[in-house]
Amino acid sequence: MKRFLPIIFLCTTLHVAAQSPVVRAHLEPSQNIMVGQPVKLIVSVFVPNYFTGAPDFPEFEMENAVVVMPQDRPENSNTQIGDAKYFGITQTYVIYPEQTGDFHLPTIKLSVPYAKTPPQTTTAQVVVPSLSFRADVPAAARDLSYFLPTTQLTIAEKWSPSLKKVRAGDTVERTVTITASKTQAMLIPPLQFSAPDGLRIYGSEPVVREQKTPRGDFIYGQRVETAKYYVEKPGGYTLPAIELQWWNLNTHRLATASLPAISFQAAANPSLIAELPPPQPNAQTMQAPTKKAAIHWRRNALITLQGILCLAVIFLCYLVVRTLAPHAIALRKKQQQSEGAYFHRLIHAAKKDDAQLSYGCLLQWFVRVYPNQSFSDVVALHITPDLQAQISELTGSLYAETGSSQWTGRSFAKELRQFRATAVARKTRAQTHGSLVGLNP
Repeated sequence: MKRFLPIIFLCTTLHVAAQSPVVRAHLEPSQNIMVGQPVKLIVSVFVPNYFTGAPDFPEFEMENAVVVMPQDRPENSNTQIGDAKYFGITQTYVIYPEQTGDFHLPTIKLSVPYAKTPPQTTTAQVVVPSLSFRADVPAAARDLSYFLPTTQLTIAEKWSPSLKKVRAGDTVERTVTITASKTQAMLIPPLQFSAPDGLRIYGSEPVVREQKTPRGDFIYGQRVETAKYYVEKPGGYTLPAIELQWWNLNTHRLATASLPAISFQAAANPSLIAELPPPQPNAQTMQAPTKKAAIHWRRNALITLQGILCLAVIFLCYLVVRTLAPHAIALRKKQQQSEGAYFHRLIHAAKKDDAQLSYGCLLQWFVRVYPNQSFSDVVALHITPDLQAQISELTGSLYAETGSSQWTGRSFAKELRQFRATAVARKTRAQTHGSLVGLNP
């Protein structure tokens, strides 16, 4: 008897008066926020009865900030609102302000599918409450042209080839790697390379990469700068030190990471040949043969003809696609709305052990197989005891107070296949004898 309690509880819930979804949102932290510090936007949607699908949490952008949507699944919950019990889904965004100032959330709209009048699905449009916060930098760092907050910062360099055997005419490559823990890479400022007379510098585009957790928290940000030094003449050279100031989040003080000055000696290179100006064309190379001009004309005419033929073929393909596309779309839509398609989605959700999605697909499939009948009537009149037990375990894992959170869908899918095979066979026999009776195994 206990195994059917979740079904009884659910059938009672189906007759609760129709109410609207409720959306709540808050920021963590909501004040004393620094530039580059992660701010969590926590959005919760609550509905009466039950969800028939996952809410559409959209991605959004904010000016002068990076918004990250975690890849892990939203969290399920339930709460009491007034005299009714609501079931909720919570999604968390992470916002990284990139500069000082006030930040305001844009208008965020959610599409929420739920059972307003069970078992039919209703999709409601709700708006996330408007929130704002301010990001600032500590007073000790306000004179800097940038603000780099991190718990740890390292800077390292590599030369290729080594500076021990450099000669005039050689090119050496310098690679500087800056790594900042728990910080986005775009906050790391660019480096300024300089060199004395006799060295020519060629810069390149920096490489920026980041490592994040599945929830969107930054593990580290990294910026790799590369510069090439061309040695124009022999002699001794000294490259100045490189310094980078950053804000230590552990000590709440400014810190400095640096690379020491580099000195090296460039030897003379007897084999170095001075650069020569590009050769000038003579009178013979300036003359264009008449025969070559005729060949070029015929070639251009052939290319033009081929282009016209290609355009004609493309236009014919366009006409065919435009004619057949509406029929293909209609056929595709009909297939997607068929009983078999709904059943396939139900089995797919069960195989993934997704209890919430499986339940929503089950309701949609029942509507296709038993139109104009409520969920409770279908369970009571048509479902086998074994399948009733599986549905009981499913609803218990979602909504019962002491339900198991380790629901698996393998047995559920097996019972569904057996039930569908029996129901389809009975429906075929009934149609053969000319009667339209319900699918009752």
